Amino acid sequence: MVSNTLYLVPNFIGEFNKEYLPKRTLDHTYQLTHFIVEKEKTARAFLKAIEHPTHQNDFVFIELDKHNDYAGFKAFFNKHISSHSIGVLSEAGLPAIADPGSEVVKYAHSKGVTVVPLSGSSSIFLALMASGMDGQHFQFNGYLPIDARDRMIALKDMEIRSRKATQLFMEAPYRNNQFLEFLIKNLQKDTQLCVAVDIEKEGEETIISKPIKDWKVNELELHKKPAIFIIG
Repeated sequence: MVSNTLYLVPNFIGEFNKEYLPKRTLDHTYQLTHFIVEKEKTARAFLKAIEHPTHQNDFVFIELDKHNDYAGFKAFFNKHISSHSIGVLSEAGLPAIADPGSEVVKYAHSKGVTVVPLSGSSSIFLALMASGMDGQHFQFNGYLPIDARDRMIALKDMEIRSRKATQLFMEAPYRNNQFLEFLIKNLQKDTQLCVAVDIEKEGEETIISKPIKDWKVNELELHKKPAIFIIG
C-alpha cells in the first residue's frame, strides 16, 4: 500500500458479514489504521466484523461533524496523510455517495492526494438494478423536503422527470410508512413505483416494482427499515 493515499472503504448495507466485501477491499482495509468516519461506534463494529488484524485500541479515528461544516477532519488529514494512508468509512454503503465523505474526497484532491475507491455494496444501485426501470438514464434525489407544500412540488417535478430518466429517492426510516402512503395517493396511476427494503439482509430483503394502480396502502411494513424508492 502506498502512503499518502485516501481509500474509500465501503460499509455493509445489510448483514455485518465480511463475505459481502471483495477480497481486494478487505486486503486494503486490513492495512489501514487511520479513519475518517461518521460515527466511531459504527466504524469499530465494522472493523470487528471484517476481523481487522489491528487491535481496537490502535485505531485512530476522527468523526465528520456537520455542525462545523465538516472542517474538523482537515487538521486530522493534514497531520496524518504524510505518514499514513487514511480510510473514509461511511455509516452504510459507499463513501461519498449520498454521504458526507465527499467533503473529504474533495479536500484530498485539492491537496494532490491520490484517492482510491474500493468496491462494495450500494443500496441505491442494487435497488436500481432490481427495479426493472431505465438504468441508462437516472437521477438520485436524496430526501424530499419536509414541508408539505414543498414536498408535493418536488414529487410532481420528479414524476415529470421520471418520463425521461428514472428517479431515485429516500426517506427517514421512521417515516417510511407514511411516505409510501403519500406516494400511492399522489402519483399518477400509470407511474411505476419500486420499493426496495432491507437490501442484503438475508430473509428480509423485499423489492417490489409495479404501477401505482396496483399498490395498496399498508402493503409493506417499512417502519424503521432502510428503503430506496424509485419511480419511472
